[in-house]
Amino acid sequence: MKKILILGAVLSPSVALAGHDLPIEIVEVTGQRIEEPNNAEMTSQAPLTQPVQDAGALLRAVNGMEAARRGGRGFEPIIRGQSQNQINVISDGGYSFGSCPGRMDPPTTYVGFDNFDQVTVIKGNRSVIYGAGGSGGTILFEHQRPDFSEKSLLGSVVAGYTSNSDTKSLSANLAMGNDDAFVRVFGEHKTAGNYDDADGNTVSSAFDSDNAGIIAGADIGEQDYIEASFEKAKERDMYFAGNGMDTPYADSETMRLRWKHSGEILFLDSLEATLYRTDVDHLMDNYTLRDRNPMMGSGMAAPTSSETYGGKLLGNIETENSEIKLGMDYLANDRSARMFMDMGKDGSYDMIGAYLWPDVEQRQLGVFAEWDYQYSEDDLLRAGLRYDQFTMEATKANETVGMMGSATPQKLYQQFYGTSTNKVENNDVGFVLGWDRSLDDDKLFSVNVSRSIRNPDTNEAFIAKQSMGMNPSHWVGNPNIDSEVHQQIDLTLMSDDSERNWSATVFWDNVDDYIERYNVAENTLYRNVDATLKGVELEYGSELSDNLSANIAVSYTRGESDNGPLANIAPLTGRFKLDYRRDKWGVGSELIVADRQDKYNSDVDVDAESPGFAVMNLYSHWQAKKQLTVEAGVENLFDKNYAYHVNTASVDPFDPTAIRVNEPGRQYWLRVRYAI
Repeated sequence: MKKILILGAVLSPSVALAGHDLPIEIVEVTGQRIEEPNNAEMTSQAPLTQPVQDAGALLRAVNGMEAARRGGRGFEPIIRGQSQNQINVISDGGYSFGSCPGRMDPPTTYVGFDNFDQVTVIKGNRSVIYGAGGSGGTILFEHQRPDFSEKSLLGSVVAGYTSNSDTKSLSANLAMGNDDAFVRVFGEHKTAGNYDDADGNTVSSAFDSDNAGIIAGADIGEQDYIEASFEKAKERDMYFAGNGMDTPYADSETMRLRWKHSGEILFLDSLEATLYRTDVDHLMDNYTLRDRNPMMGSGMAAPTSSETYGGKLLGNIETENSEIKLGMDYLANDRSARMFMDMGKDGSYDMIGAYLWPDVEQRQLGVFAEWDYQYSEDDLLRAGLRYDQFTMEATKANETVGMMGSATPQKLYQQFYGTSTNKVENNDVGFVLGWDRSLDDDKLFSVNVSRSIRNPDTNEAFIAKQSMGMNPSHWVGNPNIDSEVHQQIDLTLMSDDSERNWSATVFWDNVDDYIERYNVAENTLYRNVDATLKGVELEYGSELSDNLSANIAVSYTRGESDNGPLANIAPLTGRFKLDYRRDKWGVGSELIVADRQDKYNSDVDVDAESPGFAVMNLYSHWQAKKQLTVEAGVENLFDKNYAYHVNTASVDPFDPTAIRVNEPGRQYWLRVRYAI
């Protein structure tokens, strides 16, 4: 099948190709392209246009996406105004969840993106095979099977440096094998100090990060393939300007097992199975890395854990004009979080102050079917149906905490919502309908309609953070909260020929029972409201000459509920790129422009409009030898002081005025890649 390519922002562009594929969009970790409407694809081999601290920050390159900054790690991906568990994040077929109630570690934190071969972003709900929910979209991180057709040893080593934050990185990737079996090992180390914004203010953002893994795969006979993998991520001394605590440590371990049968089995033409497990342990406190308030004698610490495991069966039936996917998946997640008081700030927890997550167990079982049908030479249809059973239970909602030993999470639920329940149960039905129409050799029209159910997350249903004192502030989940029901439609018109490519997308998401966080008398609570999300995305790329190309990407999203603007909605944003390329080298410039945003939710966003900004980046690459590539650039060339609207508020006990966490001031960067 042919593929449409459109250049992205963080990665250098390449010429777009004509054609279309199934109505799902893809993104790779180096050089970005759109394979299908509302998909973007990146690969880890393409030149960068600016330095990237983690996988969440990398995805800022995709038109229609943002990433909320809290510090130097833990960027929260946002697709068309939706984030957190409105987005499915899947690594090699396995789900994972962060372990911090304050979102210091979204799942992308533990992804060593330098060692993934491909990252695919699907904007919106365009398929039922990637699990329940996913109303905002799906992000797929994938390792590909190595190609040993030319040699039996493959690999690369990448080293990088970024000034300002004094970030140093080193990664290695090595694969050995043949057409029948292989072993692949990879690792990445990155360390950074605090950076300065353009006004010279130091932003707490230092971290030390390690990621390593091994993958082994082999053909078993002519029709069967099996693959096993293990990955481990270690995050140390993570400083967060946008949280009231920092992270002394966060550890993640992931195991996966995959099997694929490529021949007929029962009534199927092929069948594949995936099993996975991810364990995350995380600690946040307010005294190990820095003392935010020396006047406070006691410290607070919150050790947390998240255990995720599950599996998936996916079968295919292929005919001359269609492909049918049938399957089922299972997802389990157990989360626990406790808040302790540490009187001496010495790591000895003196008293439990709150069951933030009172041992919450989540289970989800789904079955699905999806049919892609080539109705005619120019028309491709898709229909998908999904049914899920969902349960979530706070198993320790009756455990007592506090100085008097009488408070429980269940009493907080009763106090604020009038309920003593500790369990959520739902039966959900979702669907997808799509139509791609090829208008001529280089133009495509696509329409996608969907219904998806987004169940509440652990915070929204069961968090139970209580405070003590004269004016206590509590953060309490709502066990009676209803699931979000998203009814979406998006329309895309796109064109691609030998000299230029463009696309235009409009989308609308009508949400029943949108889950909204709100404040009442210093307490943070949750409720259901009705909401709409709508917007437009435009992209244009042109080959101005044999060596010169230009690319433009513009996005706008508007989110409104019964009570006013939704949170985390970026303003009108544009990226403008100009690239000059020769056979072995290239240079480019990128202008990022954002309008001011005066539509915000003061209970979640910073309680002030965000000013607009324009930032210029310069970048270059040089292939010194066949195996050696050198990249260098300047980010924020004119040293502009700015922050993305979705960045979180800085937390400073001596300055109660919350401001958004600023982006780095001018910084120079270098990356060297040697391929074996």
